[in-house]
Amino acid sequence: MNRRFALAVAAIALLAVSAGCLGYATGGGEVTNETLDAEPPHGYDFDTDRDAAFNLTTDARYTVVYAVDDREEIRLYRQTPYAGDQPLEFEAFRYQYPDGEVITGSEFRARGGEIERTTDETWIRFADDMSGGKAAFAGAGSPRRFSMRAYVEGSYAVTLPPQFSTEVPIVGHVSPRDHAVETVGDRDRIVWEEVTSGSIVVQSYREGDLVVFGVILVIGAVAAVAGTLYFRRQLEALRQRRRDLGLGVYEDDDDDDGLL
Repeated sequence: MNRRFALAVAAIALLAVSAGCLGYATGGGEVTNETLDAEPPHGYDFDTDRDAAFNLTTDARYTVVYAVDDREEIRLYRQTPYAGDQPLEFEAFRYQYPDGEVITGSEFRARGGEIERTTDETWIRFADDMSGGKAAFAGAGSPRRFSMRAYVEGSYAVTLPPQFSTEVPIVGHVSPRDHAVETVGDRDRIVWEEVTSGSIVVQSYREGDLVVFGVILVIGAVAAVAGTLYFRRQLEALRQRRRDLGLGVYEDDDDDDGLL
C-alpha cells in the first residue's frame, strides 16, 4: 500500500512539473489577435491628460488608457497570495499615435509592436516610432472594489459609474489617501497627482445602497433591544420563582446583570 501511494505521489508530481515546464515553454498562453481586436465596452477616453485613466462600469468591466511617453514597454501582472505573479488578462487593445490615428491590436503587432503573455506577466512592447502615443484596453473589474497595480508612474484617475460614491467611511475607501474627488457630469472621478509604486484601490457603493444599509442597521438595533428586554424579563421571572420557593435572593441582585 505504501509503495502504491508513493508511486501515485511521484506520478502527480511528475505531471505537475511537466505542466509547469510546458507553461514556460509555450509562454504561458498566446494573446490572440481576435482577443486584441475585440470591440471595447465603450469608447476609450484618449483625450485624458492623465498617465493612467480608468473608467469603471456597473457591468463589472473597466477600460484604461495609458500614456506611453518614451516608454519602451509596460509589464502587466497581478500578485496573488499563493500562486505568485500572474499575467494580467485584457482584451480590445487599441493604440493611438500622437497624430490621433487609432489602430487595433493586430495592426499594432503588424507595425512592430509586441503583446506577449508569459506564465507570470503580460508585456506590451512599443516600436521605435510609437513614443508619445497612448495604449488602451479593457478588462474585468468591479466598481465595488477595484484594485490595480501602478504599472506606470505619474498621475492617475478612476471614474466611477453614475450614482456611485466613496464618501461614507467603511463602505467607501480609497488608497492611496492623498487623492481628490472631482465631479464630471453625474459621475465622481478620483484623481491622484503622483503615484509611483504599489496599487490603487477604490471601494465604492451605489448611493441607493445607503438606504439598505440603514434599514439593516435599524433592524439590527431593534433586534438587539428586543433581545435585551426579553432576557431581563426572563431573569426577573426566574428571580420571582426563587422568591416563591423561599430561596435566597439578595437585594443587590437587582443591580446584577450577570447570572444568578
